[in-house]
Amino acid sequence: MGRQLFPRLLALAALIPALVMSAGMWCHAPEAAAKSTIRETIIPAPKTSRTKAAQRKNRIASAKTQSAKKTSLQSTPSKKPASKSSATKAKASVRGDLKNQQSNLTERQKSIQGELTSIKQDIEKKQERMNEATNDLKLSEKAISDSNRTLKELGEKKEQVENRLSDLAREAKIVGGHVKDAEELIGVISNAQFMNTRRHPWQSALEGGNPNDVARLTAVLGYMAIEEHRTVERLENRQKNIEAVRQKTAATRQELVRIERDEEKNRQKLQHEKTLRERAVGRLRQEITSQKERYEQLVKNEAQLSDLIANLDRRIAAEEKAEREREARRLAAEERAAKAAREAEKQSGKRVAARPSSGKDDPRRTTSAPTIGNFGSLKGRLTLPTRGQIAARFGQKREGAASSLSWRGLLIRAPQGQNVVAAAPGTVVFSDWMRGFGNLLIVDHGSNYLSVYANNETLYKQVGSRVRQGETIASVGSSGGEDQPGLYFELRYKGKPFNPEGWLAR
Repeated sequence: MGRQLFPRLLALAALIPALVMSAGMWCHAPEAAAKSTIRETIIPAPKTSRTKAAQRKNRIASAKTQSAKKTSLQSTPSKKPASKSSATKAKASVRGDLKNQQSNLTERQKSIQGELTSIKQDIEKKQERMNEATNDLKLSEKAISDSNRTLKELGEKKEQVENRLSDLAREAKIVGGHVKDAEELIGVISNAQFMNTRRHPWQSALEGGNPNDVARLTAVLGYMAIEEHRTVERLENRQKNIEAVRQKTAATRQELVRIERDEEKNRQKLQHEKTLRERAVGRLRQEITSQKERYEQLVKNEAQLSDLIANLDRRIAAEEKAEREREARRLAAEERAAKAAREAEKQSGKRVAARPSSGKDDPRRTTSAPTIGNFGSLKGRLTLPTRGQIAARFGQKREGAASSLSWRGLLIRAPQGQNVVAAAPGTVVFSDWMRGFGNLLIVDHGSNYLSVYANNETLYKQVGSRVRQGETIASVGSSGGEDQPGLYFELRYKGKPFNPEGWLAR
């Protein structure tokens, strides 16, 4: 009995590694078949008259049968146990869900991208319209500035004419006084002449005088009368000239009044057009801002969606990679089982100490504002360009959810038309309309210092004008698309803005 069992144990030792690998890891061979094989191998058959050679032949046939089963398993996959099949179906379901999510998200991404394109095109169209409206507004604001300057010049000329008329009136009054005095003197002379003609020459002698005195006095009085008449004539001519100049000056004043009235009507018309264009620009700006905010939100949504899709791609790729690795391990296990079966067939009756390889993978690699020049001496003594409420200060964040910009100067709210004065002496280097700044005036103070005055209603100084500190250079307005009147004021050194508050006189 012992001699018959020992060869069977040897054969079993050769088959155990293959059976364990096959049944434990992938379970390709049915458990009943494996138990049957073990039972047939361990339990001896009833005693017969078979010889040891026959028994040996049976063992070889059994090993060949087992090898054939392994080979058949490699070519035709057998049914897996229920638990493994359920797990595989679950993993396949997860991968399917991930791919469905990926497909839905991709469609959503395409929809967002299409909406982004549509909004971008709409923004571009509205931007073109706003550019046109802004250009029209620029023309209106420049025209209003020119009209205001003309009105100011007309006012100055009218004031000069009024002063001239006042001077002429005073001069006419003085000349009239001289004429009156001369006429009175002529009357006195005429009276003296009359009295002298009635006096006899010898009367003077009787009174102890010279008889020739009467004749001499008559001659003197006659000469004086002639000169006074000439004086009166000159004064009367002067009066006529003064009156002629006065009438001409009065006519000039009337013409100036007429031109001023027409210019004021034109300015009011321009102001009305400017108001309409400001509303159009403001409406377009609001629409563009709203669409830009929508665009930025969609960009954020699209970025989040892209991240989510990329994450799904990585998960799907990881699942597919894991599936390939599992398949590779399964095939490797089957190959090892088949190899073990072939070894068992070769060893047949020999004792084999077969050990499965560890199968360990290689470890993973790990990767690891100065003050210079004359202008600098004015620090703390600059003139505030206009009086009003400071609505925004240097460095303060600008309003608007989509804006990340900050103020680079002072925004001073002030009444429309209030005077704007130069903060310091200098030369005007820019006096024109500029997008975003409206009627803009820039003064160069030397030593690389500039002062900037924006959103003006009227620019009174032109390029090249020398200005004194405190001299009026413009008037407060809302040009450049501002919704309220005010002045935007900057100080710059070498082109870079710096906080002006520390430079202004308290």
